[in-house]
Amino acid sequence: MQTIFENEKFKWINLHNPTKNELDEIATKYSFQRLTIEDSLEPGHLPKYESDDQNVSFLLIRFFDKEHRMLKNIIREFSHKISIYIGSDFIVTVHQKDTDMFDIIQKKHLSNLDSSKVTIKSILYRIISETIKTYEQPAYRMDEGVDQLEQMIFTDDFRKIKLQNLYKIKREATACKKILDYTLEALKEYRLDNKRTSSSQDLIEENVKMLHLHSQIVDDAQSLLTIYLSINGQKSNEIMQTLTIFSAFFLPLTFIAGIYGMNFDFMPELNHKLGYPICLLVMLLVVIFIYFWFKKKRYL
Repeated sequence: MQTIFENEKFKWINLHNPTKNELDEIATKYSFQRLTIEDSLEPGHLPKYESDDQNVSFLLIRFFDKEHRMLKNIIREFSHKISIYIGSDFIVTVHQKDTDMFDIIQKKHLSNLDSSKVTIKSILYRIISETIKTYEQPAYRMDEGVDQLEQMIFTDDFRKIKLQNLYKIKREATACKKILDYTLEALKEYRLDNKRTSSSQDLIEENVKMLHLHSQIVDDAQSLLTIYLSINGQKSNEIMQTLTIFSAFFLPLTFIAGIYGMNFDFMPELNHKLGYPICLLVMLLVVIFIYFWFKKKRYL
């Protein structure tokens, strides 16, 4: 347990990877709801907001932090949660994953202010704002990745594309979009439960901006996947068309060769002096006829 900030009005306590007993102890001290303790301990819980009759509010948010492993729960694969308990004279943050977010808030904001002017709402605003900002750089990185894949699709590098890369971008953007969707709902509930202020509206607008950015990446990745499959299908059709054209040329020639390859005793053409060149000439005429017929139908 660490006291990050304290003045005569309130205290900010941070719990990094606490045990259930440690969390129960502070929950008893500050009258937390028991169900919110379970939410704080659940790794894959989605963002939410709720308050109780004891005037203790609970806000769960998730910051972007990509794991270098594939998990069944994509929310956990790309984010980690911060549980925030807000009372009249305290704010308690609980998180399992180590983060420098609180150090940034201390250095960038709290150190430059008069401690007596710092409020719970200003601390909460900074935590939520810094959390939302963690989704900004991943969005720009994914957007750049989509642009590169799009350029490869419409150039000669089409066959160098790894569909796995596009799938990873879509998976990551979908997870971020889902988290930001739930965060937006939590922020709206928080604003309804408290006075409508410009700071809460700023947080909602900041979240909406990130949400739209990740939604656009999901749409672009899906469109790119559709285009890739369409072009791949078109390439396959072109190959099949080429093979069909070759088959059309050789099928009648094979038919003629098959007829004169039969072992019948009475086939007058076989004993004709010009039988062989006449057969070759017929084959050539057939090929020429098929070629010009394909040209007329614009198959070639």
